[in-house]
Amino acid sequence: MRSFLTGLVAFLVTFALAHFIVLNAVPGKIMSKVRERMMAGGLPTQHWQMTPRVSPENQRVVRPAPDLAYAICVIDLADGPVELDVPAWNAYGSLSVFSARTDNVYAGSLDARAAGTPDMRRIVVATSKQDVPAAGDAEIVRVEQPEALALIRRLAPTQEAYEEAAALIPESQCKPL
Repeated sequence: MRSFLTGLVAFLVTFALAHFIVLNAVPGKIMSKVRERMMAGGLPTQHWQMTPRVSPENQRVVRPAPDLAYAICVIDLADGPVELDVPAWNAYGSLSVFSARTDNVYAGSLDARAAGTPDMRRIVVATSKQDVPAAGDAEIVRVEQPEALALIRRLAPTQEAYEEAAALIPESQCKPL
């Protein structure tokens, strides 16, 4: 009986440890690798970058939607909060912020057809310990670690719509506050 209880306790401790690692360490490691690859590929921090139109030849992520135009901004909060300004879109569109642990900590509509969607969505991303001076009408998004990613998705099923979405990137901001 004693060996059974010892084995059961060992199993439960091992299971709890594995559970903790999977839920706490793996997401941060995944995001860290994604950021490293993006930056190694030349993606600067605090700058919106359109991704190429999705096709079978350039799919890096499992199941990206080929009818969406994507833009990404690698955020580094080490020197302070970052402001995101993103114009609305004439169809489905969204702005998301992901924490260093891959958690989707913010999702806002860019769909100009939806009631309440501003012409320019403005948010400030900051760590929980950073002051956010003069944020004005911006929504404040808090993360625990200084690394984050912002992602714009816009419905763009044709090359023409993709080019229209890409034309909005110069109007978009991802910059220190």
